[in-house]
Amino acid sequence: MQYLLYFLIIYPIMMSIFWIIGTLIYYILIERKLKFQQINYHPTEGISFIIACYNEAETIADTIRNLNGLSFPIKEIIAVNDGSSDNTKEELMRLQDEFDFKFINLDVNRGKANALNIAAQTAQYPYLMCVDADTIIDDKAPYYMIESLLQDPQLGAVTGNPRIRNKSTLLGKIQTIEYASLIGSIKRAQTINGYINTISGVFTLFNKKALEANNYWDTDMITEDIAVSWKFHLSGYKIKYEPRALCWMLVPETFKGLWQQRIRWSQGGHEVILRDLNKMFKVRNVSLWFLFVEQVLSIIWVYCIIILLAYTLLNLNILDFYFYEYKFTIFLLSAFLLTFVNIIQFTLSLIIDSRYERKNNFFVIFLSWYPTFYWVINALVVIFAFPKALNRKKGAYATWSSPDRGNIQE
Repeated sequence: MQYLLYFLIIYPIMMSIFWIIGTLIYYILIERKLKFQQINYHPTEGISFIIACYNEAETIADTIRNLNGLSFPIKEIIAVNDGSSDNTKEELMRLQDEFDFKFINLDVNRGKANALNIAAQTAQYPYLMCVDADTIIDDKAPYYMIESLLQDPQLGAVTGNPRIRNKSTLLGKIQTIEYASLIGSIKRAQTINGYINTISGVFTLFNKKALEANNYWDTDMITEDIAVSWKFHLSGYKIKYEPRALCWMLVPETFKGLWQQRIRWSQGGHEVILRDLNKMFKVRNVSLWFLFVEQVLSIIWVYCIIILLAYTLLNLNILDFYFYEYKFTIFLLSAFLLTFVNIIQFTLSLIIDSRYERKNNFFVIFLSWYPTFYWVINALVVIFAFPKALNRKKGAYATWSSPDRGNIQE
């Protein structure tokens, strides 16, 4: 149990230190040299913007309007209604009278991956931008992203830097800190390691050749973005993080909506681990193994906490003053150290990220909430999501539902 306790304390601290160091290296070597230049060139290749929709009647108009208004010169927009049970179909038909885009209607909900696959088959351009139906894209973003793909044919995808549109509630503000600090920090550090764990499904530009080489998206995986990311890793295609490519999206602002979203994310990550475990034994790449093992250890860490808590409760003697004077003190010191390291990581990342959205600095007060929020919520999510991943029906369509979009704010 002593060694188990060491693992529970050391693992999250070491990962936070790794992310801090990786973030600093990425900023010094790469990010500080990036310029927000005026776009003065005309791409010769086009982008097919794809929006897969399920019950998105309230948000789809803003996204269609935004994509139509982008200055990128060679583009098409493809919207897919995946068997929505609300009036998304009618809303898209109405929008066709106002804007220029292709509309594909699917009568049966068979999942986001299936909708993306169908749209990709009709796309006329060699680069596919997959955008969620609540997303607003910065006008310069497509230029930054396609430039990288044109320069490197081994790039499978360029993933952007999502921002939060709705910040009216405590959960919205906490997630603003999460995206501006932790998620960006992890992507920066993973870039230095050589592999980004996953693209951002809300906003990514794909090389269509890379998708074709990997049979597009898997229709039986609950998170198509995580699944296709690891297909790229194992097939030799790279993923790049482009922090200048900004988009604004809506996040859940209720605990129920957030819980369902995180369960889905966690389940998708576990499904990929189970799917690719045998393939990893054939890999001779230290960087990729580091990324894979870290994903596995994050699951083991949660279940080790459960084991330690159960062991402590079974052996607890409320009259044992040694427990209160020594063990409880160790627990408090460990929790303080972990929180302290996390605060350093979040603050550093937030400062670096402030070049893209300075007003997020005003949310620094919510850093004190985030360590508890992140570790507790995500630990509970793993417990519930892993059994779901084990019960995945291989070959069955992974259907979906539109997530909680919170309160729309412009």
